[in-house]
Parts: sequence; structure tokens; C-alpha cells
Amino acid sequence: MVEYETNSNYQLNKAIQMNRREFLFGAAAGAAPMFFGGCATGFLANRKINVAVIGYGRIAHTMDVPGAQQFTDRCVITAVCDYDTKRADYGKKVIEERYAKQGIVQNVRTYQDYREMLADRSIDAVLLCIPDHQHAIVATDCLLAGKHIYLQKPFAQTIQEGRVVANVAKKKGLVVQVGSWQRSRPQFRKVVQLVRNGRLGRVARVEVGIGLDKSGGCRTPEKVPETFDYDSWLGPTDPTAPYNWTRVHNQNLDRIGDRPGWIQLAPYGWGMITNWGAHHLDITAWGLNRDPSGVRGTCEWMDLSGDKLWNVHTTYDLHFDCGGTDVHVNNKFQMGVKFIGENGDWLWCTRGAMKVTPSDPEPVVRPGQLGPIAASKPSLLDPLSSVYDDALSHGGEKFLKIADHFENWLEAIAREDPSYTVTDAEGGHKSTAFCSLGRMCMELSRGRKEGSLSWDAKNEVTGNAEADAMLAPFARGRFDLRNSLKAAGLDYAKMIKPIA
Repeated sequence: MVEYETNSNYQLNKAIQMNRREFLFGAAAGAAPMFFGGCATGFLANRKINVAVIGYGRIAHTMDVPGAQQFTDRCVITAVCDYDTKRADYGKKVIEERYAKQGIVQNVRTYQDYREMLADRSIDAVLLCIPDHQHAIVATDCLLAGKHIYLQKPFAQTIQEGRVVANVAKKKGLVVQVGSWQRSRPQFRKVVQLVRNGRLGRVARVEVGIGLDKSGGCRTPEKVPETFDYDSWLGPTDPTAPYNWTRVHNQNLDRIGDRPGWIQLAPYGWGMITNWGAHHLDITAWGLNRDPSGVRGTCEWMDLSGDKLWNVHTTYDLHFDCGGTDVHVNNKFQMGVKFIGENGDWLWCTRGAMKVTPSDPEPVVRPGQLGPIAASKPSLLDPLSSVYDDALSHGGEKFLKIADHFENWLEAIAREDPSYTVTDAEGGHKSTAFCSLGRMCMELSRGRKEGSLSWDAKNEVTGNAEADAMLAPFARGRFDLRNSLKAAGLDYAKMIKPIA
């Protein structure tokens, strides 16, 4: 595994310039795997990790499955599940063909019901590549079944759902890696490391840009495809919502890499505030190492004229108070994170020219915009001789120099050490709660000039009855976190609150 030298801007810039293929497939072929070099000591270090996939759509096909599948000497993908059997069958075909190109014969089992798949005791870990509104219930069921998980961001759809997943992960002692992979990229790591070590002094404000969604979709009801369990896909949400492929995903497998409709349609997704917010506000939270105490602001909503379906926010302007630091989130800012010190100096990080999935927004650096890493003056990016590696410690571990997010997940599983992931369950929950507060504030601003609310991070409540109602998990019949927790002998009332 390649580690980037923190005292070399040349190495950093070289790493940042990796293209999409290099991002997905990690270090150069032939590099020695880290945990087979003796780093891992757990039981799972002595054999390949059996990995299953739940949800085979855009993110699974273009990022998560190839991201894990590259490590053929560490893990093997043995099963794929999707509520649409057409997609499950396609996932099986693609995964087996990728293995065959490497001379590996592997039979991948397919499922439509993930609970049936979880009954397979040979499965050690699961990639969860499912819509946001399904995250909490499916992740909880996986953890209660004793499976380590890689959970796509945002961590959960509501704050209490996220708290349940984080608490269950802690109680079970299982590895969780959240798909906030920017923590594994060198420019984000270096800027956060500098900020946390005081290179800017006190951080006065942070400017965060997360892009825009566009109106679209179609409300005209269509016949549900015979291969698709639409009721289970709706899960804990309204079962009367009429099917249209723009509500869910494209049935054309040639377009499996396209951005799905649900991602800009509440209550399945909340729009950019949690979509890209779960990346850039995650970096903000990582750098500040503080929870917000409140938020104020407003947004505009999508045009629903004619037959348009998608309904999340478009433009937005939010201010979070993080211990006296103003975190300003505005669509006019370049996509990325700028930490600004009390004296006006600043450090900046973004993805640069890298796209992770084909349907990502175009990463064009326009005139006047900043590259992957920048500073108000070059000396701020000088060698990190005064920077302590353990300044970002969590779980008793030192700041991890991670070259690949999926390798980090597999290494943590091999070690059987939940604290080893760079974006663990508690961190993923906290960052997504940051985003969710912004979404709740947007909702409070409907029909008003501005919304505002306070946040008690210790008890995870706002004190505002309208806002606190938005903290609660979604539930419908058999699609209810209470059912899973009760079956495991866990007290639902306790599991939606922070635990020591």
C-alpha cells in the first residue's frame, strides 16, 4: 500500500492527480497488501473475507463493487441482492466477468430479499449501496446479523436512525466504514491535519460549497416492472406513492451509471445538503472537531410545475454555529471547503478534476477557482514538521495515512478493530447529523424569511417540537427499526439516544 509523505508537496500533488481508474483500483499492480504483511492480527486475517452486496445500482456498479473487488487476495464477493432481480442478475454477471478476467472462477449468488441473504453465516461483511431512506433498517439488520458493513453516505435519513445504527455498531463491536471517502484522499487529510494543529490559529469561519440539483422527473404513474419488489423498495415511506422509473432508477441497464431519481426526491433523499454535504460537511466536521450548536438560513425549492416530480431544495444559504466558528454553506461557493483563520489566512481543499462516478457533477476548474489544495500563502502548506500525527486520533489510534478507503475497511475487518476505519460509525453519524440539521432548518424556513434552530449535541435534541419531529425514524408496518431491535432484545427508547 502506498503512503503519501506528509512532508512532501510533490508527493501530495502527484497523489491528487490520480485519475478515476487509479482511484478505484488503488496502488500499482504488484504492491504488497498491507495486512498480509503482518499488520492484521484478528481471526479474519488468516483467510479471505466473504463480502456480499445489497443494492446493485450506480454507486455499486461504478465505485463500491470494483473498489472492494480489486483486492482479490483479501476478499471475495460471494452474493449480490437487489429488490430489482434484473439488477441483481446484472450484478452477478458483471462481478463474475471481472473475476474471470483475472483468471478467477467465482459463482455469485443472487437474492431479492436481503434478510434471506443475511442468514448465510459464511458472509462476513456487506457493501450497502442502497437509497438513503433504506440505510438505517438494512444497516441495523446487517449488524444484528453479525456482519461488518461498508455503508454509503449519508449515514442515515434521520438523526435518530443514525444514532440507532451507531449504537448497534458499538454494542456489537463490528466494523463500519462510511462512504465518506474524501477522508482517504491526501489533500483533505493534509488540510484537516494543518487546521487541527493550529496552522490557522482559531478558525473564524468555514466556507462550504456543495453544488446544485435541478428540477425534473415525472409524476405520471407507470406499471411496476415484474422484476421489481416496489413495496419493499418504498420500505418505511408512503406505500401509496405511484411508481415511475424517475422516482426510483432507470430500467435500462446501459444507463445503470446514471444518477437515480430518488436522490433528488424527498423522502428518499434530501438533496445536496445531505448528498454532497455528507462529503464536504464531513471534512468540515473532521477539521473543526466540534458539533454545531445551531443553524439558521433558508433555501429555494424545486419547480414542481407541470408533471415534474423531484422536490428537494435548489439554492441554499445556511450558517452553522460551531463553537463560535461560522460555517457558511452557500451554493455560490466553489464546491469544496475553505477554513479561514482569525487573521484572514485560509486553507482550501476539494476534489479537483477527479470524477468518481460518471454522473458526478463536472469537476471543471473555472477561471478564478481553486485547485485540489490551496492556501492564502505558500508557507501555510510548508512541510508538516510541527504537525503531530495523533492530532486526529479517534478510538485510541493515531491519524491514519490511508491510500484507499476500501482497503482501510478490509484492514479493519481483518484486525477485527472498529476503531481502525477512517470514517467510523460515530464519525459518520455525527457528520450526517450536521447535514440533517441544515435540512431541518430548510424545512422550518418554508413560508418564512429564514429558519433557525438550536442543537443540543449531547442529548441530540433541538428543543423545537416541529424540528424534533423530524429526528424520528421512518416506520411502516414491517419496515420499522423497532421490530429489529425488539427481536434482538434491545430497548428502542434507549437506542435512539447517545450511549456512553
